[in-house]
Amino acid sequence: MVSASVSDDDRLISVCRALAHPVRLAIVRYVQRHPRCIGNQIQLHLPAPLARAQSTLSQHLKILCASGVLRAESEGPATCYVIDQAQLDWLCQQLGTLRD
Repeated sequence: MVSASVSDDDRLISVCRALAHPVRLAIVRYVQRHPRCIGNQIQLHLPAPLARAQSTLSQHLKILCASGVLRAESEGPATCYVIDQAQLDWLCQQLGTLRD
């Protein structure tokens, strides 16, 4: 069995918390299908029952970026969002160690 460090545990908790909210999970799934999308595109395509206020979306994007699940990249005046594949690969590896 591989022992995780405290920092790995903190990182795992942060990523899991970020993904545990239904709006954030919907955002991640949208960004996965539409890489380099901007916030307005995400907002317009969230399912109707999910919160769509711009301030709420901004807060969710901030949490996803802080956890490393998404990266915000400036492209002229726009901010584009992409999945941080390395972070998701790391998450899969960490979850795999839980099953060992």
